[in-house]
Amino acid sequence: MKKFIAIALFGCVSVFLSAQDQAKEFNGKIRAESVKNTADELNVEEKEAQKQRQNEENPSDNSENSEIDQNLIVSKINFIGLKKTRESYIQPKFKKFTGKTVAETDMHDFETAVQLEGLFDDIHINLEQISETEAQINVSVKEKITFIPLPFAMASSSGFMAGGIVMDTNAFGRKDMFMIGGFFSSDSMTGMASVSRPPKENWIPGFSIFVSGSKSTPELENLDEDPVFKYRAKAFSAGFSISEKIGEHFSVSNGYSFKLCSTDDHEDYPKDSTPESIRIGSTSLSFGYSKSDWNGFFMSTNSASISAEIGLTNSEDSDFRYPQEYSFSIGEQHPIFTPRLRMYQKISGSYGRKNHLSQFKDKGAGSVSILPGYFKTERIIGGNAGFEVAVKKFSWALLSIYGDYQVVYTQDFPPPDDEKSDYKFMHGPNGGIRFYLAKVAFPALAMGLAYNVTQHYWQFAAALGMSL
Repeated sequence: MKKFIAIALFGCVSVFLSAQDQAKEFNGKIRAESVKNTADELNVEEKEAQKQRQNEENPSDNSENSEIDQNLIVSKINFIGLKKTRESYIQPKFKKFTGKTVAETDMHDFETAVQLEGLFDDIHINLEQISETEAQINVSVKEKITFIPLPFAMASSSGFMAGGIVMDTNAFGRKDMFMIGGFFSSDSMTGMASVSRPPKENWIPGFSIFVSGSKSTPELENLDEDPVFKYRAKAFSAGFSISEKIGEHFSVSNGYSFKLCSTDDHEDYPKDSTPESIRIGSTSLSFGYSKSDWNGFFMSTNSASISAEIGLTNSEDSDFRYPQEYSFSIGEQHPIFTPRLRMYQKISGSYGRKNHLSQFKDKGAGSVSILPGYFKTERIIGGNAGFEVAVKKFSWALLSIYGDYQVVYTQDFPPPDDEKSDYKFMHGPNGGIRFYLAKVAFPALAMGLAYNVTQHYWQFAAALGMSL
C-alpha cells in the first residue's frame, strides 16, 4: 500500500460511544393505561412499548392518524420546535400538502420531504382535527446544529494539511449556506469563501457565489503512480451561478466563472514540463433530476444530471482557444429485503477538449476511488455497484458498512515528452464504513479502502462531510 492517510478530527465522534447510545432511536413517552391487575398492566406496557418502537421507525404511520376522520381537509402545517428556521421559509415548502383530504394526503411522502430538508432530527408527525371539517399536520422536530466551526488536520507520507472552515448550512433561518476557510500544507496554501441560496417556490431562483485563491506546488501522477508534472502555481477563481426548480424533481442552472492561473518552473523538473500560465472565462449549463424516499434508515434516491461548459482562454504562449467539457451522472439506490440494507449503483463521466491542466478532473469524475490520489485526466468514464448495511443507529449517528466493485475507462496522464496518451481500463473492489451524523447538518464521516486489481496497488481515504 503506497499511501496511508491519518486524520485527526476535532471533536472526535468516538467519545459519544456511551451508554446513551443504547437508548431508543427517538425519545417518546409511553402512555400506559392504569389497570388494577399488575399482570395486565405489564402486558399493556409491553404492547405500548412495541407500538412506540414501530412509531419511531415510521413516525407518520401510527394509530392516531388512522383513527382521524379521513374526509377532513388538511388546512394547516404546524411545526413545533423551530428555533432558527423561519416559518416564512419552511411553510411554503410544504404548502403542497394542504388543501387535500386526510385520505388523499400521503404521510410517507410528507415525512420524506421533512427529512430531505436536512435540518431536523428527532422528527414526530401526527394529524390533529382542529374543526368539524379541518385537520392539521403537527410536526415536532429538533433542529440540527448548522453552524459548524471545523478545525482539522491531516498527514500522509507526502506531507500534511491543516486548517479550518466556518460554515452555516441554515444561515438566516432560510437554508442559505455560507462558508469561509483556509488550508495550508507542505506544498500549498488556500483560502476560500462562498455563499448560496437554494431556489424557492413560485419560480424564485437560487444562486451561488464563490471566490478562492491559492499558492501551491502541484505534483501530478499517471496511472502507474509515477510522478509526471511538478510546478509552482498561483491561482485565483471566482464564479456566480443561478438555479431554478422545474416541477418537483427537475432543476436547471447556469453558471459563469473566471480563473487566473500563473505558473512557474520547479527546479526538480525541466522547463518544458511546466504548463502555461492562463486566464479562463467560462459559462456552463446543467440539468438535473432527483427523486427521493425515506425508509427510516436510508434516503433512497434516483438521480441524473448532464452539463456542458465552454470557455475562452488567453494564455501568454498561445492564441485564443475554446476549452470544452461535457459531463453526466446517473445514480440509483434503494432498499432490498430490509430497510437496513440498500443496493446502490452509479455511473458518471467527463469528456474535455483543449482544457488547461488546472481544469483536468480527478477520479471522482468517474465515480471511483481505485485510481491514484494525484491523478488527473481530461477524459474519464466509470461506475460502481454495491451494498450498504445499517449496522447500528446511535442517538448521534447511523453507522454503516459498505462494499462495491468499481470499473473505469480513462485517458492516462501524458508524460512530459509525449503528445498523446493511451486509454486504460481498470477495476477493483472498494469498501469501508460511514457515519451519518444525526445531530449535525453534515453529510458523513467516512473511511474507505480500495484495491486496483489491474495495477496492483491500494488506495486509502478518509473524509469528513462527504461520502467516499
